[in-house]
Amino acid sequence: MTDSPDVLLMQKIYAQWGTLISTAVEGTLIPEKFLAALVANESGGDPAANRFEPAVLTKLWAVLVGRLPNYGAITGADLRNFVRGFTATPVTAPALIPGNVFERLDELAHSWGLTQIMGYHVLECANIPGWYRTVDDLRAPAPNLRSATLLLTQFANRFTLDLSSDFSALLHCWNAGSPLAPTFDPAYVPNALRRMDLYGGRA
Repeated sequence: MTDSPDVLLMQKIYAQWGTLISTAVEGTLIPEKFLAALVANESGGDPAANRFEPAVLTKLWAVLVGRLPNYGAITGADLRNFVRGFTATPVTAPALIPGNVFERLDELAHSWGLTQIMGYHVLECANIPGWYRTVDDLRAPAPNLRSATLLLTQFANRFTLDLSSDFSALLHCWNAGSPLAPTFDPAYVPNALRRMDLYGGRA
């Protein structure tokens, strides 16, 4: 009898990423199996996975050129500093915008890595202690997993959720932004809950 695709997927994630998943959830209430199921849903365990979100790019561009005041917590000043490569507001603004402005803005409109974190979170979450500062961090497995635990904690705090048990609500938050928002794929939550039970790491 052959193992199901989900069993094989969760075995692969445990073999490849189990140690990093265990390290990422250390000191949190997030079970390893939940983060592993998130990885399964979002990237299938592929650290190079990425997805372009054209609607996000359109809004970020509108903020950058002054057509919109902000995108979430991200302001035009945040974006101008980002595309210029600054991590803080300079005393004197440079006269020219660099030639790679389009590529840098495009990075913010992609989701990256094992848990598919949107690039714009490097700006939006800059005030979270321990948060990473570059899109390159979101591409790397260990920082991506750690960033996921920080974002999940933010969701739990915002919506009064229990990280150790409110798995369905947290999955809705991850995929759609709030516990009550419908997921883009109706099978997203059932898939993750099923995959949690197939993971071999610590509960």
